[in-house]
Amino acid sequence: MKNLLQIMVVTILFSCTPEAQEELNAVNNEASFQKNVKKFMNFTREFRNENIDGVMNMFADSALWSPPEYNSYTWKSKDELREALLNYMNSFDDLTFMPGINLPGENVVDGFWGGSRYRSDGNENTSSLSSANPNNLRIYGTWSSVHTETGKKTYSKWYAIVNFNEEGKIVRFNDWFNVDGLQVQINE
Repeated sequence: MKNLLQIMVVTILFSCTPEAQEELNAVNNEASFQKNVKKFMNFTREFRNENIDGVMNMFADSALWSPPEYNSYTWKSKDELREALLNYMNSFDDLTFMPGINLPGENVVDGFWGGSRYRSDGNENTSSLSSANPNNLRIYGTWSSVHTETGKKTYSKWYAIVNFNEEGKIVRFNDWFNVDGLQVQINE
């Protein structure tokens, strides 16, 4: 009985160590990260299918959007995002996302990242808004599409920061790509 009590005490003490807690958090963070990657890929599927209601159901009512073109860093509403996405759906077909970063030598690096704990000033990010949060995704990839009116194939290298809330809804959507590049490709 004494040995059993000692084992229980050691187990309880070990489970309370920072290292054990950090390991448990890492497992939970990885599971959350993978769920969010899957949700984003569902977003791309609904977008390809031009299902605007399916796409918008993935966003929280309070979601904010920072569009790819410069706009003085003004956040736009979920309704404004909806209108922009509808414009793409009406102007392009076969909207397809290929995640990844293409490197020389036909080397493609994964397109989904959960952030970094380090900042450019050399300090580790220890704030409560740590970018290591699995609900904050950095996404790299290429969108391809066919311009509906001309039938021209287009490609856009794309980067986004997508933030999910605890309910799995997108609350912030920041994306960057060369918007004018689409028109250049259409005009070629």
